[in-house]
Amino acid sequence: MTTPRQLIRRRADDPTLQYALYDAGSAARASVLLTHGYGEHSGRYHHVVEAWVERGITVATYDLRGHGLSGGTRGHVRSFADYVRDAVDLLDALDGDPAWKACGTPLLFGHSLGGLITFHLAAAHPKRFRGVLLTSPFFGLAPEVPAFKRIAGQLFSRIVPTLSLPTGMKGSDVTRDPVVADAYDRDPLVGHNATARWFTEVQQAQADARALAPDFRLPIFCLQGAADKVVSTVATRAILESVESVDRTYTPVEGGYHEVLNDPGKEKLIAQLADRMLAWAAA
Repeated sequence: MTTPRQLIRRRADDPTLQYALYDAGSAARASVLLTHGYGEHSGRYHHVVEAWVERGITVATYDLRGHGLSGGTRGHVRSFADYVRDAVDLLDALDGDPAWKACGTPLLFGHSLGGLITFHLAAAHPKRFRGVLLTSPFFGLAPEVPAFKRIAGQLFSRIVPTLSLPTGMKGSDVTRDPVVADAYDRDPLVGHNATARWFTEVQQAQADARALAPDFRLPIFCLQGAADKVVSTVATRAILESVESVDRTYTPVEGGYHEVLNDPGKEKLIAQLADRMLAWAAA
């Protein structure tokens, strides 16, 4: 469908990013940058990309630093701002591609950690995007983190930032589809560890997202499994209710787990996201 590309960075200490552009060709009516979740990679979204391209949406995907085929220490980030800067660098590169530019102002889609990154990216550069679509954005953990773990994480983040610990997340935690869950557990590109610095940087980014929400005015559409075991539905709903967007939607998916686009019935939700993108592009 397309050839994977590598984004070589301007700064020597920034890792190379693996990305791809799926061109909808002459049928293209919109474009979207897709940002995956923590521990996974963009290759897990081929079924989403194919459905959107068929609907006339040009899709750019990439692997986050420390994930998939991109460079960087696995499951680690020095600063959450690095994720946002990576996305900006990629968008700058895409702006030089005729297929991407032909679609005009792009949209953003992010899942889980990718949703948190997408929210920060849109808040920092609102004029660059038409709207934001999210699934299970990582605005807060579903299980409460014990106080001693938060304190330990903050301590290790300062003294041993790359200390890597298992997340304990399994395929059965993210999807109700046993085939997809098994593939998740067996996928060599799926990471199962996170570093101390990643933990504290994401916690701060979640707090910052709550502070940014009242000034957020881009159209925003969010789907989340009502039975999400990973991300707090309460935290997501609170942020969606506090944004200033005139066009804002939070839709809980009854019985859905964390990866609603990998759950049974996913085709309907993938189409629903495409419908919203095309409506925004037409407007």
